[in-house]
Amino acid sequence: MTATNDFIAANKSYAEDFSKGGQPIPPAKRVAVVACMDARIETGRLLGLEEGDAHVIRNAGGVVTDDVKAQIEEETGVRPSFALEAFPDLEDDVRQSIRRIEASPFVPKKDKIRGFVYDVETGRLNEVADQERLLQAS
Repeated sequence: MTATNDFIAANKSYAEDFSKGGQPIPPAKRVAVVACMDARIETGRLLGLEEGDAHVIRNAGGVVTDDVKAQIEEETGVRPSFALEAFPDLEDDVRQSIRRIEASPFVPKKDKIRGFVYDVETGRLNEVADQERLLQAS
């Protein structure tokens, strides 16, 4: 059996007990989570999310960019047209993503923006301190 056939069988089982139709599009917890597309990260279980709780946006490195294409050079053999900036320094990339969100005119409330790095070895989220804010506060 192929992976696709496994997915179809799992979906059939899932749909038999499906009772979540008609949920509103805005997420119940009123949050969006940006996460890496790494297959080891199960955002729902990791964060205790149920269907409909949050918008989950996944891309290479979990980077907040203008373009969230999810091409992977290793798998496709094609160099993405965007920078895969999330790999050299994860904490710095999270800080950069926070600054992009803060600068965005499309995010009206910016007082609760926080960033984390997921440790694939321990399963823990480690909050990234915003160095600029720490310097301004001191």
